[in-house]
Amino acid sequence: MRSPITAPPVLRGTAILESGALAYRRLKNGKLVILLVSKKRSKKWGIPKGRVNASLSFGETAAKEAFEEAGVIGRVSPNSIGMFRAKKGTPIPKNIEVWVYLLEVDETLSKWPEKQTRQTRWVSCKVAARELREPVLTHLCHRLAQS
Repeated sequence: MRSPITAPPVLRGTAILESGALAYRRLKNGKLVILLVSKKRSKKWGIPKGRVNASLSFGETAAKEAFEEAGVIGRVSPNSIGMFRAKKGTPIPKNIEVWVYLLEVDETLSKWPEKQTRQTRWVSCKVAARELREPVLTHLCHRLAQS
């Protein structure tokens, strides 16, 4: 991965700052697989992410969300590897800005806080790129496949 992106210290405009984890692990055959998490309100797949709060860094927030939403623990990258903007919520959508961090998964738990409300899947980088749909995440999945 090239030049890491550093998250801004302040909120830009009216966007809500969120932090997400692009969680991955390497299989015994050397191939990388990426963790997908079901979204709560749709049948789509995404990455674990959530609102940044003042008591945690962006990277710590990404790791916390990965634990809460998918039951994974690992090493989070010190710098963001990408950022995307989206709209979230209904009936009045809010603008969000999601800073993405790599999370190399060391452990997968059998119980975690949101196990009853979410599904998880480990997939190839190619499948993740197709399922995630967000152009920045698609690009990051393709880059991971080459590492």
